[in-house]
Amino acid sequence: MLKKLTFSALFLLLLSEISFAQNKFLNTVTPDHINLQYAGSIGFLSLGAGYDLFNEKAELSFHVGYVPESLGGELTMTAIKFHYKPFNIPIGDKIIIKPFNPVFFPSYTIGDNFDYQFEAPQYRKGYYFWSSALRLHLGASTEIKLLSKPNSKIKDLSIYAEANTNDLYAISWFRNSSISTFHKMFRMGYGIKMHF
Repeated sequence: MLKKLTFSALFLLLLSEISFAQNKFLNTVTPDHINLQYAGSIGFLSLGAGYDLFNEKAELSFHVGYVPESLGGELTMTAIKFHYKPFNIPIGDKIIIKPFNPVFFPSYTIGDNFDYQFEAPQYRKGYYFWSSALRLHLGASTEIKLLSKPNSKIKDLSIYAEANTNDLYAISWFRNSSISTFHKMFRMGYGIKMHF
């Protein structure tokens, strides 16, 4: 009887530890926010989820974007963004403006027509030195955050605008700067973000 009772107690303790570990794991991997973005180099529309880092001074997010066939050819893109948010400007107790947030992200276009590198037999080495699928982006965003009531499930809602360029656009501009204006190497994106 004592052995059964000891075994039952140990089994219940183990189950509670597993349950606690699962809850802790789920809390760790659950994103802090989701967002929907229009344009901005990662598709006509993209959906993302991300995590706040360093007391909301930085953010890491994962995105999947889509371009429909009717807008120049069907494309699916992925991106991993890192935003740095150095300072806030509070306006009252309900609005926070984050005026300048540098961003870096690689994006990858998925599809048969896109490769990490051009095939060697088809082109001489170095003829195309860039990847048709992978782009490295650098840019900045401006964000306006609207805070919710303290007990709300949604902490805040943000709207943002982001300008970015990528390696290929920047190289093309530098090589043709005498005939191309500086702003043509940038792309704009606009989005809405919800924090939990």
